[in-house]
Amino acid sequence: MKVPFAIAAVILAIGAGLGWHDYQQLAAIRQTRGQLVAEAAARGIVLDLANPNARARSTQHERENRETSGKLIAAEFIAFGREREAFEKAAGDHRDEVMQKQMARHMTDLRERMMALDPAQLTSLIAEVRASPDLSDETRKRLVAVSVLALANNHPQAVLALFTGGTDFAKDDVSGGYVVSSSLARWAKDDPMAALAWVRQNAAGFPDLITDDAKRGLLSGAAIQDPRLAFKLIGEMGLKDADEAVRNIVSAAQTPDERSAMLAALREHLATLSDASARDAAATANLTILANGVQREGFAAASQWLVAANLSPAELAGFAAGLNYDTAHSGETGQWIEWLGTSLQSNKSGERIQFLVTSWTRSDSQAAGQWLTTAADGPAKTTAIRAYAETIASYEPVTATQWALTLPPGPDRDATLKSIYQNWPRSDPAGAAAFAVQHGLK
Repeated sequence: MKVPFAIAAVILAIGAGLGWHDYQQLAAIRQTRGQLVAEAAARGIVLDLANPNARARSTQHERENRETSGKLIAAEFIAFGREREAFEKAAGDHRDEVMQKQMARHMTDLRERMMALDPAQLTSLIAEVRASPDLSDETRKRLVAVSVLALANNHPQAVLALFTGGTDFAKDDVSGGYVVSSSLARWAKDDPMAALAWVRQNAAGFPDLITDDAKRGLLSGAAIQDPRLAFKLIGEMGLKDADEAVRNIVSAAQTPDERSAMLAALREHLATLSDASARDAAATANLTILANGVQREGFAAASQWLVAANLSPAELAGFAAGLNYDTAHSGETGQWIEWLGTSLQSNKSGERIQFLVTSWTRSDSQAAGQWLTTAADGPAKTTAIRAYAETIASYEPVTATQWALTLPPGPDRDATLKSIYQNWPRSDPAGAAAFAVQHGLK
């Protein structure tokens, strides 16, 4: 079973980084664990701790075993929390790597068994943890948060029921806003209309839970299955910032097919906006989001998607605004610069080419310079040379000058030489003065 990174990170943080440092206390944990396993066996449940993904083997009625299994894991989880508190008090700043690894494995075991529980079992586990008098408030909230995240992974409706079930659960959970938002997103991904019905039913009664963040979570989940529906729901959600909701929807597309469907739905949505300036701004902002995702897939895959997308000149400009050096695959920045030079009009491509070359040169000037030696002549290369020379002028003015002089005489060369002079290393005033005289800058 794959565990989402956010859930795994929270759980492992509790297990691995909380100061498990004393061998005798470790023995106490093992003793408690052994007692719980023995209790399980006595009730007809066999737990295979060497294989935490395996379900409990039953020798009694299935329902009784499920209830007992959930209670036993709750008891072990609470014991884990108690021992954690004891270690924190006794260990101080001492770190024992062996103990930390052992406790991390124990936590992983608990995590996997928790993830295999059904909604009723996990709900019961959460209730046991909340009711335990043996935990501090801080530890109780942390354990509840871990349990709720485990429940949210596969059973978002059950999590939402905890918050609206007539209890004070929301007061105890330290991550209520995030959990509600992510649960709505998961539910809406599978059944957007059911998630929407839940929001309609509970929004008035739980305004502190069903916030704009939670509603945007629903929209992002619905967008994966039906982006057109997600855009149509923006108005019904009553969101204060509709533009942010659109960005959330567009960001939900993670695959080429999803981005193609998203682009079609986005175009339909933009067509409903009567304000031309607002429509243009929204188009640029959201094509930028799509570009960022497309670029991560590599230039070859991105090129195929762009051909199929058939972007208009205005859409191409918005897409280009989302291209970044940090997002490009290693060694592909030059290909994106060349794409900009051939896909956009020169008066629109220049700024983005300059941005990409400057970022690239600051990160790896050798690679950027090597690409320049092989790049085809043309407006894109001229812009790239200017950006490269101006970027390295403060520490390699001679090399910058050599590149500037490869440009044909005229405004581009003159502007580049002037920029090199202005960025000449301050530690070399004599060199700057000689450069100015040589190139008629004084």
